[in-house]
Amino acid sequence: MDTEGLSVICAGLEYVDEDDSGNRIGYAKTDYCLDNLKDLLRFLRRDDPQSRPVFKQVCKWNTVSKDLIPIIEYRQDDRNLVLNAVKVLVFLTMPIEASSNDISQQIEYLWGLKSSITHSNTIAVVMSLLESPLQNLEHKALTEDDWKLVQLVLTLFRNILAIQDISLQQKAGESASQFLSLRDRFLELLFHENVMDLILVITQNVGGSSQYFRQDNLLLLEIFHCICMGQEPELLAKAHLNCSKVGGDTKTSLNSLKSILEEEEEKRKLSRIRKLNRSSQFRGAFTRVTMDGSKAFFKGNPTFTSHDKLLKPHQVQGVH
Repeated sequence: MDTEGLSVICAGLEYVDEDDSGNRIGYAKTDYCLDNLKDLLRFLRRDDPQSRPVFKQVCKWNTVSKDLIPIIEYRQDDRNLVLNAVKVLVFLTMPIEASSNDISQQIEYLWGLKSSITHSNTIAVVMSLLESPLQNLEHKALTEDDWKLVQLVLTLFRNILAIQDISLQQKAGESASQFLSLRDRFLELLFHENVMDLILVITQNVGGSSQYFRQDNLLLLEIFHCICMGQEPELLAKAHLNCSKVGGDTKTSLNSLKSILEEEEEKRKLSRIRKLNRSSQFRGAFTRVTMDGSKAFFKGNPTFTSHDKLLKPHQVQGVH
């Protein structure tokens, strides 16, 4: 492995933007940031699956929390840059090969990546990338590029969800409870950012008019497996019964898709993905019945929700 070349690439991603007091106020993109991301992708593609030296070195340098996550959080206006940063995250979070070396160390690095992503706005920004594909899906105009982007995002979610193994060293160090807590916190984050709704919408479209999602059956099954892993079967069964009593149908699926789109639109109006704003404002979830009897699901602060949007009836155009 060309360690010196890899070091130059990682060092050339970003530099810290500070105020006069030395406090971090953002990250400034270097001139060759995009080129360096693409070079880092090439390094990861050629990484030895047995020893994974590139993966280990990038994790050792803490490149994800120092550079990749700030790129995603602070450079949302540069879609191509964010997209390539997400691709790097997908490679870094890939499941460990059973025949790989130093599995315990790799597990430790993966938990570190999961922690960094969970305690950042990465998932919210990644979900915002899907605004256009979701709109095209709603209007039955999904393109191959839309599908590839959705597949990339689903793969990232699968990879992070699959980080659940705890090594013997970690168990001996009595840190298992912390990892279990992190696992549950990440699941809560997926619910909060409407990722679970997205997964359900995509699953319901596997057998629909679009041919693309039929190729993602295994990926979706893996996602559901990772979500349910470690959960109580009885609780899952009770949740299914409760959902059955409500009576979900295709119209519910459409409203779920609309709620995701409305959620992303609302987030852009309120702030740029809650950029470091920690003020204690009320946020909640509520359902509004419109004049035609359909239901709309909203999340956020009702004060900022458009009154016209609440009253506007949904026009359902066909079944997906």
